[in-house]
Amino acid sequence: MKKITLLLLLSASLLACKDQKKEKETAPQEPVETATAVPFAEDSAAIRNVIMDFYKWYTANYEKLMDFKLYDGVKKPDMPPYQIKWDAVDKYHAYIREKVPQLGEAFLARQKKFFQECDSAFKVDLEGELPYGFDYDWYTNSQEDPSYLLEGLQASNNWVIQVKNEEATVEIGAPENKNYASGSLLIFVGLKKENGQWKMAQIGND
Repeated sequence: MKKITLLLLLSASLLACKDQKKEKETAPQEPVETATAVPFAEDSAAIRNVIMDFYKWYTANYEKLMDFKLYDGVKKPDMPPYQIKWDAVDKYHAYIREKVPQLGEAFLARQKKFFQECDSAFKVDLEGELPYGFDYDWYTNSQEDPSYLLEGLQASNNWVIQVKNEEATVEIGAPENKNYASGSLLIFVGLKKENGQWKMAQIGND
């Protein structure tokens, strides 16, 4: 009799467990929030377009940027010691904001720090005729004509693009280097998203 009672209790317990399991399986599940990332291909295409659009504009218009006289002699025009003309820098950056949408605020802030560095160097080198920082093209990171870089960018298949959240880096290898290795660069570009749009933040890897 005790055995029968024990068996009945076990059966009832098993049935109760099954019913609870069914209730759990059929109960509606809580929704799980998932973040939808922008596909890398979309970011990659946008980044490439920003860089190419900038260098097409720059190749055609670089002389307009060269027209801004950003430094001058302290005592005599175009003679050392030099100093940065900060009013000219303000006008220069206003022009870039209006005419060159590919260059972002991060780029301008970085460039202003560079000009401060130049101004400090001028105060140390009082006789050097070649002004510090003005002996190469900041936008091609070289002394070559902009058209040379543009041709290389158009021909190169060696674009190494890395995206992390709101920032990206791009290494572009020379087109003749079929097996591109980091270091054999045409140009390095850093980018940041500003108001949802990719903007160039850095040219040349310091």
